[in-house]
Amino acid sequence: MTIGVRHHVLVFGLAGMVAAAGNLAQSSSTTSDYKALVAFFDEWRKFQPPKVVDGVPDYTPAAMEAQHRELKQLQDRLAAIDVRTWTNAQKVDYLLVKAELNGLDFNHRVIRPWFRDPGFYVTTPVVGFMPMMHDTLRIPRKWTSSGDLGPIVMPLKPDEVQRFRTKLTAAPKILDQAKRNLTEAAGDLARLAIRAKRNEADIYRDLARQAAKHHPDLVPLAEQAAAAVEDFRAWLETNEGRWSRPAGIGVDNYDWYLRHVLLFPYTWQEIRVIGNREYERAITFLKLEENKNRAIPMIEPALTEQEHLKRHREADLDLLTFLKREQIFTVPDYLTPQDPESFDRPGGVRNFFQQAGDRDPRPLRAHNLPGHRLDSLMRERDNPPPRGGRRLFFIDGIRADGWAFYLEEMTQQAGWLDKRPKTREINYILQAKRAARVAAELKMHSQEFTFKEAFHHLVTETPYWMGKDDSVAWYDLELYLRQPGYGMGYFLGKVEIERLLTDRVRQLGDRFKVHDFHDQFLAAGVIPTALIRWEMTGLDNEVKTMWGPGWPGER
Repeated sequence: MTIGVRHHVLVFGLAGMVAAAGNLAQSSSTTSDYKALVAFFDEWRKFQPPKVVDGVPDYTPAAMEAQHRELKQLQDRLAAIDVRTWTNAQKVDYLLVKAELNGLDFNHRVIRPWFRDPGFYVTTPVVGFMPMMHDTLRIPRKWTSSGDLGPIVMPLKPDEVQRFRTKLTAAPKILDQAKRNLTEAAGDLARLAIRAKRNEADIYRDLARQAAKHHPDLVPLAEQAAAAVEDFRAWLETNEGRWSRPAGIGVDNYDWYLRHVLLFPYTWQEIRVIGNREYERAITFLKLEENKNRAIPMIEPALTEQEHLKRHREADLDLLTFLKREQIFTVPDYLTPQDPESFDRPGGVRNFFQQAGDRDPRPLRAHNLPGHRLDSLMRERDNPPPRGGRRLFFIDGIRADGWAFYLEEMTQQAGWLDKRPKTREINYILQAKRAARVAAELKMHSQEFTFKEAFHHLVTETPYWMGKDDSVAWYDLELYLRQPGYGMGYFLGKVEIERLLTDRVRQLGDRFKVHDFHDQFLAAGVIPTALIRWEMTGLDNEVKTMWGPGWPGER
């Protein structure tokens, strides 16, 4: 059976219709035509990136001031669209567009990465999830299962070669501009950038080596880019000691970002209380499981690629069979098992997630296969804008991470791990780790923790397998400091889904079915759960506060 991904035309009336091309009028005269929102969204997405000249994005103070002024005009024009007669689904689309504009406004007012964050100036990414400047050079390469960089895919496709020339030539100019722009650099962000730049320079040196056979004309350009990155790192090391500004954004700013950009209904203080409670719950259940299973040894990690592949394939097949047999949700035909990336454990060293996954991949496969993988496949089949596709400024992040994490515990509670007692323990260890990073993120942004203190908290609060220099801890906390909402979103996103499920039980009583609930949730798309809640239940208490002045009410 194939599940139909959401179709606005059939399900939500006009909300997914594609408007004819063309810009909105520059005046702020009121319009109530939904097509105006679609046209506005197209214009907005073209406006949002900075101007790029010869491969160099313009983040100079003059350019950023001009963009912020023009953004205010766009916000006024969006506010002039009269949505009172629209369906709730159309109003959801409006809120998504409004949140994206709020995200850029927040970047200008608070985050200011072009002035505060040296790590923003990534000329070629080491990992793909970190916030970074526009139009970086993405080098096609294979990745190992340990997260290390694998070999670059050579030769390049013909249409890629000229882009490589342009971006490699631009790298020194980008970093020269960065030195002039970074007038508000935060100390922790500078220290993290120094660490990251070592890897970035290595990428260019690797490119030079691998390009020698197929694209020798790129070799001097790659070497020049590597030298520019090393020079920038040296400049950071020279100046880091005088940069004392805090990296966290403060509680008030954090709350504003949650409400008006991420469309998330809880505050910093509420998240703190919920996060502490979830950590206590995970530790309690872990210790109860350990006591129950005390006579059973912990599963040993896979030692060979063959064994790793065998466990991974068995877990995927077992999971998909379970989801179908227990009628958890409609599993689409296109969701199929995935082979893992190559098994690479240099010196037998494993990071935290490898410690868990090499013993039994099931909890993380629940997270990744019907979680992130399914979301990715649905996006490929998603509806037209403004709802379809990926959101800017992490607006869809808490929904995506919350759903993936929800699947870990939901499948366990639904019985998937009943015959795998030590895997249940692994699941609770994973939960405790994710709960521990809630407080780490919150306190970095409230400026109670430095990065170093947050790192110590995460390592010591995680029950097992988190070494004092664990690569997962480094990566996670850098990401959560630079992207507010990311770390806490796993647990609190799960909490949102559990709340929505409870709302539906209250509404439907004995007519509630787990299968139908999950299908309806997925059909709404990868958008903030508060908006899904409004569409599924009609409850508007959360979206009212997100809308702000001028709430148009429910149609």
